[in-house]
Amino acid sequence: MTEVLDRVRRFAAGRDLALAYAAVVLVVTVVIALQPPHVTEELVLDSSTNLANLRSTPLLVLAASAFVTPSLAGLWILVPLVWAYGAAQRWVGRGATVVVAAFGHVFATVGVATLLAAGIAQHQLSRHLEHEPDVGVSYGLAAVLGLLTLRLRGRRRRLAVVGGTVAAAAYALVSQTFTDLGHLLAWGIGLGTAQVAAAVRRAAD
Repeated sequence: MTEVLDRVRRFAAGRDLALAYAAVVLVVTVVIALQPPHVTEELVLDSSTNLANLRSTPLLVLAASAFVTPSLAGLWILVPLVWAYGAAQRWVGRGATVVVAAFGHVFATVGVATLLAAGIAQHQLSRHLEHEPDVGVSYGLAAVLGLLTLRLRGRRRRLAVVGGTVAAAAYALVSQTFTDLGHLLAWGIGLGTAQVAAAVRRAAD
């Protein structure tokens, strides 16, 4: 038992941000999923960063949407989340990890919302998209993964950057959903912060 506890403590060391975030998302998602179906749907919709909510309560939904997954099936994403946030926290610290994730979540959301609003205004997209649910941790995760490419060196970094970009772009083209376009934007934001971090590191050396 002592050995198990030691392993847990070693794993948790330097990953408290990742584990706390995953725990909150897990609890919130389970509580919402246990409600009657119509209540679950309403709670997810109320937490969504769709255009209607961004116009009425932008700050509230930008924060709330980052702690909700649309269904219990979506909780699988907590596994890569704990790994990525944990790796970032142990490398650059809690503050930098939160900033990168927040930038990815917020700016990818705003970018998607801007494209949706433009498409609807030009009558190229249906107006019902204003109320489509959009919640989850994936934008922040994509940005953190982009940041982590800076930990790689030489050819491995180039392969990660090119491979990740191609994969995200291809998936967005195939799925043709604005959510997957948001993943591509968030990944790009993470890569951008990695370049800034690299420039700062070079200036400090």
